[in-house]
Amino acid sequence: MKLILITLLTINIFAGNYEIVDIFDSGNNRAKVAIKSKKVYKKRVKKLAVKRKKVTINRKKSATKHRKHKAIKDKKIIKKGALKSINHNSSKEIISKKRAKLTIIIDDISHKYQLNQIRALPFKVTPSIFPPSKMNENSQKLAIGLKHYMVHLPLQSGSRAMNRFENTLFVSDSSKKIANRVAEIKRLFPTVKFINNHTGSTFSKNYNKSKILYKELMKRGITFVDSRTTQNSKFKKISKEFNRRYYHNSHFIDNRLNVNSILKEIKRGISIAKQNGSAIIIGHPHPQTFKALKLAKKYLKQVSVVYIDEL
Repeated sequence: MKLILITLLTINIFAGNYEIVDIFDSGNNRAKVAIKSKKVYKKRVKKLAVKRKKVTINRKKSATKHRKHKAIKDKKIIKKGALKSINHNSSKEIISKKRAKLTIIIDDISHKYQLNQIRALPFKVTPSIFPPSKMNENSQKLAIGLKHYMVHLPLQSGSRAMNRFENTLFVSDSSKKIANRVAEIKRLFPTVKFINNHTGSTFSKNYNKSKILYKELMKRGITFVDSRTTQNSKFKKISKEFNRRYYHNSHFIDNRLNVNSILKEIKRGISIAKQNGSAIIIGHPHPQTFKALKLAKKYLKQVSVVYIDEL
């Protein structure tokens, strides 16, 4: 009978209809075989499958959540980097878009009609006024009411004719004479803040006398603008020694009294300003110069035309 039961059981197990579960009988310590129906087996398999499915789903959710979190984090990093890049580029853009400054000085002003010609120009031009001389013994009065102007101080040149200008400072002059001349200029033009040299190639090549003049101007709150009538001017070196900004002429625009030539030199000044951020160009009160300046209006829109004290 046992043999028949075992045989039937074996057949059914291999047929997949039943499973074996060990149960210990506490009474006689004999192992008994409990046979469960295929229905129960399927139920357990289904339950296990559901459990596994849940685990899989949870893992997938966790992985998806992790990926989303990482993606958000990466996106924030990228965005932050992009913003940083944008801000950096914007700052560069602001700098690059900042308009260059150009100062136009008209030297040799000694009469009101010359000053009126400058005022008639449609942009800012700085007049540089001669101290009183035979040409105009009251030229200092031209500066009354002017907020933006300079004084055009005669210094020794290599030309005898030019050195005949009254009260020209020479390299042979004593320190006291130079100091007195600067004091006189300050008395005549109480509001003067800038002075440039009329001629002066010989004087500005002399380091010692140029330094004396520079120091006297500094004492009275006056800034020297080097007209650069010589390439050997010592004023650049001196301004560096005093840790002061070196103001200097880029070039004269009207060495040739031809409107087209002057216009070309103005355009050159614009290019230098755009390249360096700022520039100074100097002209004189000639009819050709004023005509060229009026024609230059459309080109000067490329830069900010400013007074010397705004440079």
